[in-house]
Amino acid sequence: MNVDLSLVYTYILNERITLVKKLYRAILFRFGIFPERNRENKAIINSIKTNTFDILFIEKGLSIKPSTLVQAKKLQPALKIISYTLDDMMNSNNASFNFRKSVKLYDMLFTNKKYNVAELKNIGAKNVYYFTNAYSQHVHRPIIVTEAEQLIYGYDVSFIGSYEYERVEKIRFLADNGIRIKVWGWGKGKKKSNMDHPNIIMTGKYVYEDEYAKVVCSTKVNLCFLRKENRDTETTRSIEIPACRGFMLAERTKEHLDLFEEGSEASYFSSKEEMLEKIKYYLKHDEERTRIALNAYKRCIKSRYDYKQQLVNIFSIVLGYDAISNN
Repeated sequence: MNVDLSLVYTYILNERITLVKKLYRAILFRFGIFPERNRENKAIINSIKTNTFDILFIEKGLSIKPSTLVQAKKLQPALKIISYTLDDMMNSNNASFNFRKSVKLYDMLFTNKKYNVAELKNIGAKNVYYFTNAYSQHVHRPIIVTEAEQLIYGYDVSFIGSYEYERVEKIRFLADNGIRIKVWGWGKGKKKSNMDHPNIIMTGKYVYEDEYAKVVCSTKVNLCFLRKENRDTETTRSIEIPACRGFMLAERTKEHLDLFEEGSEASYFSSKEEMLEKIKYYLKHDEERTRIALNAYKRCIKSRYDYKQQLVNIFSIVLGYDAISNN
């Protein structure tokens, strides 16, 4: 299948944000307004005026105005307008004024949050579909780590992610019970000081692409905490860690259990005490930990949890095909 793409970015690469701009955006966010960062609304319309498309595929689309979608349909009535989101779009931190007003204008919406399906329909969405999280075959994969890199990225237990109060409680509980943890990402100021503990290393650095894979591959036990603010039952890490052939210890949910078999492809916990018990056990059982990580990696490949297959599935629905060739 030949596909012609025209990309419109909703952000500016290497953008330097001044204090005034930060304050301006903070005020807008307070009122549910997500400002444009790259004149994306005008760019979309200009592209549609000069090209013919089958699909307008919008990822998250917090800054995309309803008027832009209306004009796009007028210019090309056969155009299918699709929304694709990886966040809880009913969370006040995600659901912008523009998005809420635009919901009824999308032909289809795809969300990775099961509970958003009914919620989006309740505010006017026509067709809403649930899909699981996925991984990038180019980024999330087993990667060779040198001895020097192992000193930088390796640790017994690691967590990659941002601050949330419940995560502080869990990590400090582990640290108080003798578990050494390295945290990548997190936050600044008081959020960081909450983690002041001899058994906790706060890197203060977010990791992406190869660095992300190196952290996962260098860590014995990769923690997968869910974001309570987003009402998560699975998250991107739920797939990314196993795809890197990393051992994952995650919060026990039905969705996690559906993705990876407990004890064979991943390990889960339902309490701080069980989390601590599992960590102590798997740090002493290297072969079993390695076997479980390998099984999960194989499951990712066998079950096609990658973004490529996910998009194939989505476009099969959008275009009305029973199946689209993987080639």
